[in-house]
Amino acid sequence: MTPTSTIAIVGGGLAGLSAALEAFDQANKHKTHATPPKIILLEKEKNIGGNSMKASSGINAVEPKNNDTMDDFYQDTIQAGHGQPELVRKLVQESPSALAWLTEAGVDLSVVSQCGGHSRARTHRCPPGPNGMPVPVGFKLVDTLKKRAQQLGIDMQTNARVTSLLLNNHNSNQSPSSYWTLTINGDTELKADSLVLTSGGFGGQIHASMENNIPTLLKEYAPQWVDRATTNGPWANGDGVRLGLALGAATIDMDQVQIHPTGFVDPSDPDAMTKFLAPEALRAYGGILLNAQGQRFVNELTTRDKLTQAILAQTHNDGNGGPVVIYLVLSEQAAKDFGASTLGFYAKKGLVQEIKRDDNQTANEDVTLTLARAMGLDDATTLTMTFKDYDGYTEKDPFGKTRFPSKMLTSPGYWLARITPCVHYTMGGLKINTDAQILSKDNETPIPGLFGAGEVTGGVHGSNRLAGNSLLECVVYGRTAGCQAYQHLVR
Repeated sequence: MTPTSTIAIVGGGLAGLSAALEAFDQANKHKTHATPPKIILLEKEKNIGGNSMKASSGINAVEPKNNDTMDDFYQDTIQAGHGQPELVRKLVQESPSALAWLTEAGVDLSVVSQCGGHSRARTHRCPPGPNGMPVPVGFKLVDTLKKRAQQLGIDMQTNARVTSLLLNNHNSNQSPSSYWTLTINGDTELKADSLVLTSGGFGGQIHASMENNIPTLLKEYAPQWVDRATTNGPWANGDGVRLGLALGAATIDMDQVQIHPTGFVDPSDPDAMTKFLAPEALRAYGGILLNAQGQRFVNELTTRDKLTQAILAQTHNDGNGGPVVIYLVLSEQAAKDFGASTLGFYAKKGLVQEIKRDDNQTANEDVTLTLARAMGLDDATTLTMTFKDYDGYTEKDPFGKTRFPSKMLTSPGYWLARITPCVHYTMGGLKINTDAQILSKDNETPIPGLFGAGEVTGGVHGSNRLAGNSLLECVVYGRTAGCQAYQHLVR
């Protein structure tokens, strides 16, 4: 390692922050050179965080308190998406240390829920703050790690978009034998001895082409989802994937785009193409899905792909030829367990409606009728029957559900939202190995000094991602990428 060695990290979400902090820790732990490497994190937006800031369901880790095991977690993940076994195994095995690392950094992840496709409760998120206000898990993780990076003096540059990469060979026998030239914002060059791509996916560009008329990656690889609403910010445009493709990197599962079954429909702007995510934790705590007739039609805790298919198969629309109408309904108990303060936040935005018993109502039938009318039904007959049947199920739910966190019919009130499936997560990306090395398309050997983590890469989730595995992937493979980027300098 030369005195001027540099590790560059492209992308400032959770994966990028994890990589930067791990590289810093490795350099200070080993101190193999008098001058530690300079670590530079480059974020093209004006703020650090990316899509990681929007994550709301939680981060997975094996939870022995709930009789969870490594094998249970591995089997759940493999069965859900059939990802690359060696990548999944690493994800699962390092989940406890990832959780411990975040906890040590100061993040309270003590609330645990069981999300769709999981056989055990293992999805960790933050409890409400001292004032009772919600603490969004994605925001808390990013904010905590960003502050630590600032305290350590890691160079984090915003409004710094990497537009091209070039791999160069040194003219001497120095180690490493090659280095990278990054072009930033089209006119500034940066040299780096190790390079980590953590720039996210391509689910934010949902139309057929971008502003410069270049076809979107969604159009190229998954055209069936073009022009469907998204939960992503527009910055998720596949920049890092395109940089990798230009270098001759291998890709995997590029056609596998996850449609999240529950994005909130804003009644004031139902056609908005960017939606707030209705977190899977809402269903984990007992939220149920109903069609426009007030009937259940699916196991609310099945995997996201199956749930999306079931929603899209519904044919009851709003009566005016509009889109399929699907409702998410929570009992008061489910709302309390999820967090009434968070629901209150959604309610202030007009995304969720609280259905209360008014002063003249004394029976549960009355508030159920109010709910039915809020759903556009003339009476509560079907809704009452749906709730009665649901409350009677244990292990014989016709849709296969085996976990029933709360009762519906006897609830003194409800929370109601309309939802729709949205483009959420691109499971494919640049191909990596378990050392987070990005592989060449020609022979699938590592490209020297190039590493990747997070949604810019593929292979971990296969055809379907479980809730809570994206944040975990960011930490596990982000830390691996940071560690290996440092090791590349000293080999």
